[in-house]
Amino acid sequence: MPASRRDVLAATAALGTAALIKPRSLRAAEKTDVIIIGAGFAGLKAAIELAEQGAKVVVLEANSRIGGRAFTADHFATKPELGASQIGPDYARVLDMCTRLDVKLGPGSNINAPFVFHVGGKLIKKEQWKSAAQNKTVGEERGILPAALFSYYLRKHMPLKAAEDWLEPAAAQYDVAPGAWLKTKGVSDEAIRLMQNSLAPDAWNTSLLTLMQEEARGMSIFGTSSDSSKDRFAQYAETSQHVVGGTSRLPEAMAKKLGGAVLTNKIVAEISMTETSVTVRCLDGSSYQGDFAVSAIPFKPLNRVSIDPPLAGMQAEAVRAMPYNTNTQVHFAVKAPYWEQDGLDASIWSDGPVGAFRQSIGYDGSRTKAMAFCVGKNGDRVDQFAPKDRAAFVLAELERMRPSLKGKLDVVGVHSWPQYMFVEGCRHSYGPGQVTRWAADMIKPHGRLHFAGEHTRRLDVGMESAMESGERAAIEIIERMAG
Repeated sequence: MPASRRDVLAATAALGTAALIKPRSLRAAEKTDVIIIGAGFAGLKAAIELAEQGAKVVVLEANSRIGGRAFTADHFATKPELGASQIGPDYARVLDMCTRLDVKLGPGSNINAPFVFHVGGKLIKKEQWKSAAQNKTVGEERGILPAALFSYYLRKHMPLKAAEDWLEPAAAQYDVAPGAWLKTKGVSDEAIRLMQNSLAPDAWNTSLLTLMQEEARGMSIFGTSSDSSKDRFAQYAETSQHVVGGTSRLPEAMAKKLGGAVLTNKIVAEISMTETSVTVRCLDGSSYQGDFAVSAIPFKPLNRVSIDPPLAGMQAEAVRAMPYNTNTQVHFAVKAPYWEQDGLDASIWSDGPVGAFRQSIGYDGSRTKAMAFCVGKNGDRVDQFAPKDRAAFVLAELERMRPSLKGKLDVVGVHSWPQYMFVEGCRHSYGPGQVTRWAADMIKPHGRLHFAGEHTRRLDVGMESAMESGERAAIEIIERMAG
């Protein structure tokens, strides 16, 4: 029976309505050359390099802010750095980007008051540590402050001649637990216990090899002497620089350079590839099609993205199982100089559940803020609490250790990197045997999908390692485009 005019008009109206309410998953994919997932330093660096070579790029960031682990807490009263902050003198890519984008730098970074030590339930001045009854270490260990123990022994027995040696076959013998290696050097069980603050998650579940690489890199830049009074972060602080106004200003400037190419609140759900293109679909229904894609996000959130064809072999194993360190922080405003009341150094190093409390010395000399760190298993413990209860627990523990702190601190904020969406850890942490097993294969391109991020670094550390990885991924794609 032929359709009536009324039926035709009704069908046409229905089609018009359907077009208006078409499911978002059916939207036409936006076309570009390269799709970059993640707007941290790695993704932004890759995007800038590619754009400067004439490629059209889009950067998809799942969070509402850019920067990844570069995160100035502008929403906290004291505006502390929650992640990246220290720009070493050798950070060539970071320094160059600051110059190019007119991002101002200031001298010093992470300048903190020295530690007093809380070990065995007692506060101990650094000058008293060697002879203190609570110092159960033996021999030469007794003269090394707990915060510097691991760095001291790593430098003393460093087998790597250069930082790049960590991926050579001969270095595989050091892809072991630090605790086991330290025992072969005659280090006491008590010294290893005290080192746990420096070895997240602990001395038995991280790879010595990656820690050797970081230390070897530092030694090549700052010399080979073993300072028994400072950890390596304290040793590097005074030679470093910081971004004036907060580290977040740098990724913000990088995003601004890219114009409207950086999109936030874009949670990637699926990456699908053919022999000639890649399509990235987001949970909001938007999709993007390009010639290539770069994953510049940590493996934990990448593990929730559907990839077709799927990853295989060591690469798939690394994405599924790469460990990430905990780092939970409680930030404080300092209301009064408590250190004048008890005559002790203002920061605290502890063998208890709050491993480190650092009292910050501002770049103008001010001393108005402090931060407690809970890493490794200590971080796991406090992350079981709600944020307000974490703050209460940490504050109570600090006041128990050091009575002069009572009434001198106001909590201004709590931050947990493992619980921060789409990052889920303060940094990657190879376990024993995983460098040898994964490092070579996990960064190789998978079809048209390339990989960046500090977890894919080859040589550098910190912010520079992220920039290094983004540059590498961009070069890989540029070479393929040219070929």
